[in-house]
Amino acid sequence: MKKIFLFSILFVPFLGWAQYSFRDLSGKWVEQTRTDKHQEVIPFKDTLYIEIREDGFMMVRHTIGATTLGDATLIDNEISVEKEKFMIETVGKDILKLKQDKRTHRFIKQQEFQDAPVTKVIPGVETDNGSIELNQLNGKWNCYKKTDPSFNNTKFYIKQLEIYDQLINSMNVDVTFQNMDTAYKAEMKIQLNQRKMILQGEGIYKALTIVKADNEEMILQDGSVHYFLKRVVKK
Repeated sequence: MKKIFLFSILFVPFLGWAQYSFRDLSGKWVEQTRTDKHQEVIPFKDTLYIEIREDGFMMVRHTIGATTLGDATLIDNEISVEKEKFMIETVGKDILKLKQDKRTHRFIKQQEFQDAPVTKVIPGVETDNGSIELNQLNGKWNCYKKTDPSFNNTKFYIKQLEIYDQLINSMNVDVTFQNMDTAYKAEMKIQLNQRKMILQGEGIYKALTIVKADNEEMILQDGSVHYFLKRVVKK
């Protein structure tokens, strides 16, 4: 009897401690209400949009303020991405409650955001204000991160782009593809069609969406795959 009683004492504190997974939290969440430390509803203007995927990708977008995205960390009931940290209070089929500092944010799950979560990161892109010219892309670009919900070890991904020799309506580009075991380089042509980057080579055709392109960083979307590239600056 004493052993049973001791066992109960040791494990009682953990009965209410839920162990969440990214699958439990996955979805696109839009903030509906916000409460203070006294559980009183408070007004707010900077609505939070949060996307969480089963592969660990997370996006936190403030309608007033910055957007943060990347690979999230989930430890016990705390989820974080970069400097954004939340304590998980409630997880339901269509309801999510997250606590940040002394405030609780209540979210409703939606099928799609009214604004695309990734393109919202770059001012002007979502309204087609940011025009892109071929000569902006000239140079070498290294992929420092990629996200793919259906990742597998044998699939080839873009590792590097080296764009050069501008022609009339295109440029030459050496594309390095890589999977977990090997890599190869292909000589291709690159064309722009509005915000589409067309890569064509022998037996290869890719139509990538340019989410962002400036002098330092480029974000490309290939279906569900997102590539994050940095320009290599020659010293």
